[in-house]
Amino acid sequence: MRASSPSAVSDAVSDLRDLRLALIANWTSLLTELLGKPARRTARQWRWNRRGSLSAVVSGTKLGTWFDHEAGTGGGPLELIARERGGDWREAADWARRWLGMPVWDPTRPRPAAAAAASASAATDQVPDPAAAWEAQLRYYAHRAATITWESAGPADPSHGYLQRKSVRPHGIRMESGDVLVVPLLDLDGTIHTLQRIYEDGTKRFLSGGAKAGHFTPIGAPLVDAATILICEGWATGATAHEATGLPVVAAMDAGNLKRVAPILRDRYPSARLVILADNDTKPGRVDNPGVTAAITAARAACALVAIPLEPGDFNDLAAAQGLEAVREIIAAAAPPPRPLPTYALASLELVGARAALEDRIADFMADVAAYWTADPLEAELAPQPGPPDWAVRATADAAHGAACS
Repeated sequence: MRASSPSAVSDAVSDLRDLRLALIANWTSLLTELLGKPARRTARQWRWNRRGSLSAVVSGTKLGTWFDHEAGTGGGPLELIARERGGDWREAADWARRWLGMPVWDPTRPRPAAAAAASASAATDQVPDPAAAWEAQLRYYAHRAATITWESAGPADPSHGYLQRKSVRPHGIRMESGDVLVVPLLDLDGTIHTLQRIYEDGTKRFLSGGAKAGHFTPIGAPLVDAATILICEGWATGATAHEATGLPVVAAMDAGNLKRVAPILRDRYPSARLVILADNDTKPGRVDNPGVTAAITAARAACALVAIPLEPGDFNDLAAAQGLEAVREIIAAAAPPPRPLPTYALASLELVGARAALEDRIADFMADVAAYWTADPLEAELAPQPGPPDWAVRATADAAHGAACS
């Protein structure tokens, strides 16, 4: 029997690594598929069995690992598949490919991520950065996992616990096994880059390594030719805003993504009226308000208006407390963001120098006053008129900017 060539062994190892990355990107869905709903769930770990003896890490550097504390065994995704379905690692890998919708491994077929990296390296004639290459692979497999998950998921059940608590309709999102809602994050061309899973208890998780920045979830009518587009953080907030106004909504999924999504929409739809729906994150003893700050920053970057709930919470909280009419009223009253406070350079003079400079300015002013009162009126009429003061120039520029964003 001939031994496998080093290149064939290397390709097989690379294929298994790619398969592992794809499974990690879809880790929580795989856990639900194999083990069902966890008995206990935290931000870091899910646990099964009556005493929680089997745990799986769902975030952090050990994402994609599991351990059975009673049996003393553990491993990664392929080991878990082999344990739950029987068979060896080869059978586990074959099942994983079928489950992910990946083709059967063919050593003659170039891997997409590797081919892309090779093309980039050839174009730049540089060795790719290992960290950047790793992140690119994670993004690729998160995109692939998101696409496969979205295509295989069914329509969301309107009676789902999360939808019922938020009092919103599904608006096109889907649901996979285990009653998990699936919310896709798209670009303007409709390509799915990653997704968010929402569990019945309200827990939300993105795919590991997925490209969230600059991507969003549309709710309602198409954005093309829309006169007004609402932009918010969470999906439930967007669903509430759409049901209250009938306007198309874009959910950026978190506060930090507002400032990335809003300018993208402004570039694509320059004539649209954009309204940023802020989360009012006011809390007792809290000085800052991250939700309002993020909304104002995004509005300034995209020439948009801002709507802010008067009470703490988001627009879904407002609807629950006061009804959809209150949501409509706040959105209808959206206004331009306040101009940023002026900043001043630090003092560059010591006290003595500052006093001397002030005395020079006062002397110049008094000299100008004396010259004005002693000047020949005829010469004054013929002399060039001075321009407006600096503050008037700034005010005129601010007014022009405001008109451009209106």
